[in-house]
Amino acid sequence: MKGRWRQRLTAWSAVLHDSRGVTAIEFAVAAPFLLFMILGTIELGIDMIMDARVEYAAQSASRYGLTTVAPTTGTRADAAKLIVMKILGSWTNLPHTSVNIVETAYSSYGDVGSTNSTTGLGGLGDVVSYTVSLTTPGVSGIPQLLGMSTMTFQRNYIVQNEK
Repeated sequence: MKGRWRQRLTAWSAVLHDSRGVTAIEFAVAAPFLLFMILGTIELGIDMIMDARVEYAAQSASRYGLTTVAPTTGTRADAAKLIVMKILGSWTNLPHTSVNIVETAYSSYGDVGSTNSTTGLGGLGDVVSYTVSLTTPGVSGIPQLLGMSTMTFQRNYIVQNEK
């Protein structure tokens, strides 16, 4: 009887001290966290690129509108929107992503933000506010895991048209 218990104890001792498979278990525990961190880093980098492109698009549109030069086809507002879409067009291919462009003209800097405005690029000497925004749910799905259904990248430039 005593020998049987000793054999069982020896067998359990061998099982408890066996280290085969520990690496696989450690990897299974750590892999989801590492994957989340890698995807989060990629998402952050892509979001920073999107933000920089929105800034560049708003700046380029405001530079074009500033000159008050009539385009060969369409209006100056159409040309400014075309510039923005040329810069941000590749990002609009992402699912549920949209670009919004708003040009608001004021008669002076003092009127900016008031109701004394018109939609469009205004005339000579008018102050124009360019607001460009890109709304997206993201690329990797990490923002949704963190509770953000969409992210909006927005830039606003205020310039005075040439006289």
